[in-house]
Amino acid sequence: METLRNIKNQQRSQCLTARRNLSDAERAAYSHAICQTLMTLEAVIRAETIFSYMATWDEVDLSGFHEWAASRGKRVSWPITYPHGHMEAALPDTPDAFVKGKFDILSPDPKRSRIIRPEEIDVVLVPCVGFDGKGNRLGHGGGYYDRYLPRCPRATKILLAFEAQKLDAVCVGENDVAMDFIVTESRAQDGSFH
Repeated sequence: METLRNIKNQQRSQCLTARRNLSDAERAAYSHAICQTLMTLEAVIRAETIFSYMATWDEVDLSGFHEWAASRGKRVSWPITYPHGHMEAALPDTPDAFVKGKFDILSPDPKRSRIIRPEEIDVVLVPCVGFDGKGNRLGHGGGYYDRYLPRCPRATKILLAFEAQKLDAVCVGENDVAMDFIVTESRAQDGSFH
């Protein structure tokens, strides 16, 4: 029988290939549509503190959403990662207080940022490799979000992905955290799938 890890790795490979097969134009158009949807969600409109992420080249690009959130005075924080799957949300002191981190992804400069307590976060925008219609998420395998999300007691967890990344059923382990909301270029699905 295949192990959970082997099945997850097969699913990751399938989803990453599908995501990377999107054209730059498709990725840009779909990212724009996702940002537009995010701006209409009640949880996001009400949120004062949002934990977001900086996209890799093939992920949902949230730069348009980040501009919108900043223009409305929302506090937007980003991940700082540490060894052993540990992650914190950091609020940069200034818009340029970022450095290139792991995988060349921009990350808040720890010397010019402050850590936000997880209890302060209203919305977490969660990237993924794959997802299913039940709110299950497949990440890169580091466990950063699965360790961090349980520390955010009041946060709405919103998964962001392209439809190309959808699986029939994500292979779920006991520590995997399900999402409250799924947003893609063609759906905004709330937690009624739980």
